[in-house]
Amino acid sequence: MYATVSDMIARFGETQMIRLSQPEDRTAETVDAGRIETALSDVSAVIDGYIRGRYLAPIANPPPEIVRAACVLARYELAQGEHVEPSEEMGKARAATITWLENIARELINLDVPAALPAGPAVGSGPRMSDRERVMSLETLRGF
Repeated sequence: MYATVSDMIARFGETQMIRLSQPEDRTAETVDAGRIETALSDVSAVIDGYIRGRYLAPIANPPPEIVRAACVLARYELAQGEHVEPSEEMGKARAATITWLENIARELINLDVPAALPAGPAVGSGPRMSDRERVMSLETLRGF
């Protein structure tokens, strides 16, 4: 996972995380860490889908922008359910984060993480030589 429960609490506050992780219990005073971890695991897989072609996924030491993206996406996921709906602010933040991930996939944005190795030979890897002699040459075509 790219973020932790404590990252979510630090970014959005404990009160909001209690409300989003336990929407059916308005008297709850503690965070449902399991529910938050499930959302973080789900969005980590989504992030991997965007970055997998360019970077080694999952990223072992994610940069702060990936942690932030995971938190924003997980908050939106937690806000979807029977008793709660994502706010307009959450929807805009999610849309901006998805656009940012799409730009990473399109190679418009670069991360400071190890790049994925190319799967096959590089395009334009140089001239190729053949070991056979030419069948047609100026000398064999004389007289035609």
